[in-house]
Amino acid sequence: MSSSTNIQTPFRLDGKSAVVTGAASGIGRSVALTLAKAGARVVAADVNGPGAQATAQLIGTNAVAATCDISSEASIIALFETAKKAFGSVDILVNVAGIYPKTTFLETPVDKWDKVHAVNLRGTFLCMREGIKCMKAAGQGGAIVNISSVASMQPVIFDNGDYGASKAGVNNLTKVAALEFAADRIRVNAILPGGVATEGAAQSTSAKQAHGPITQPGRMPLGRIGQPEDIAHAVLFFVSPAADYITGQLLAVDGGFQVS
Repeated sequence: MSSSTNIQTPFRLDGKSAVVTGAASGIGRSVALTLAKAGARVVAADVNGPGAQATAQLIGTNAVAATCDISSEASIIALFETAKKAFGSVDILVNVAGIYPKTTFLETPVDKWDKVHAVNLRGTFLCMREGIKCMKAAGQGGAIVNISSVASMQPVIFDNGDYGASKAGVNNLTKVAALEFAADRIRVNAILPGGVATEGAAQSTSAKQAHGPITQPGRMPLGRIGQPEDIAHAVLFFVSPAADYITGQLLAVDGGFQVS
């Protein structure tokens, strides 16, 4: 390797266009900002339109905002039309948007189960479907990262069964798409966060604490809660040229939770 080689080069995204769902706050906003810092143009999408607009404003001229409810097929189709109109193509898709309202196993109503799966699993599928259509049409390959959860692999938080099941589906969907679209040079990977300090997680935790323990204590070997930037940096790796030979992988970013 030449001594003049810039180690940052494999992580640059200059000339690439990215769609990030759930971009109004938390992990999604951090992902959008990180990809923009690496040179990507970003469509910041969220059901919270003003929040998505605020993220786009933080990025500046290389971003547009889109209000999108990923439980709605029509809304997702409109999102990718917005992306194509703004930037001509979609090279990167990061599916962050998700919900995790908690109810006990025996008290989970079917409409709540269906809503969690409509957003977390069906919404991810529909975003992947429309994003892959754009990537195949452009013929330049692409990179998709799905934000799953360590809860997809093992129980982490009490009263979270519908969420964990939906994210387990995301894991399988990731591997299916990685296999089916490898010949198109479309790489598909998933990141499995552990506990992350986001606004949504804080609200969910405080709502449940009054009813008993949230999770098992002492399960964070690295000794701290995750930050949105921890997840965003892993996303940057997966979508960058540094990961050109990686697809179909599930990466836990959990402070060591799964080995504790």
